[in-house]
Amino acid sequence: MNELTIKFNRPKLGLNTLTGSNQIVDNFTMWDEVSKPYPATKNVPDWFRQASQWDGRLGTVPTIKKCPPFLDALTTGYIIPFCGDLKVTYTKDRHVQKSNTAFNLFMSSHVKSQYEKTPWKDKPVLKFSSPWVIETPPGWSCLFIHPLNDTESKFKTLSGIVDTDTYRVPVNFPFILDLEPGESIDFTKETAMVQIIPFKRQAWKMETGEANPVEWQTHTDILGDPGSEAYKKNFHTKKKFT
Repeated sequence: MNELTIKFNRPKLGLNTLTGSNQIVDNFTMWDEVSKPYPATKNVPDWFRQASQWDGRLGTVPTIKKCPPFLDALTTGYIIPFCGDLKVTYTKDRHVQKSNTAFNLFMSSHVKSQYEKTPWKDKPVLKFSSPWVIETPPGWSCLFIHPLNDTESKFKTLSGIVDTDTYRVPVNFPFILDLEPGESIDFTKETAMVQIIPFKRQAWKMETGEANPVEWQTHTDILGDPGSEAYKKNFHTKKKFT
């Protein structure tokens, strides 16, 4: 398998107007403190690492930890974390306040008229102004999504696709702030903001039909007992993101 490269580059001319707040920031001097993107394999949550593989009264029921598709979703692609420490409060009078740190440049707000017809119109929508210019090989785009299988965060990054083989500007990521009035959230260098899954652009068409009965029966027989790891041993292909 040929190994492809995804590049995360910082703008050589400073942040300029890329921060989402339309400020000219050409003297940003804290690049060494900005957290860097990393493979999603490093973002597996502690609860999953600590979970047992078997449960039930006899300890023979396979748990979620024995599910390769679930782990594949966690570990596919790359993660962009927030750049540094920033406290965000949704005040009781429904305004968004940010603590005064160097990293508040990387977060701004969307005006409500931009999303007033959406199902999340009653929530504040902020924007993570990532500083990274993302570059993929010709013909490859990136799917940007909230980190998969994360149900605990008090924010939800909205999904989008960018043709990163031709676009040379940092991508900004809108997210819904899921706080009640009076609540706060602390963004840190460890806060995973977005998961990036590169994919090759190509034409597809859809068909419906009848499944091959021999294949269906053969694969059903191979799967056997749910705890046998038959899918992992016979059908699963290991993915590599470094």
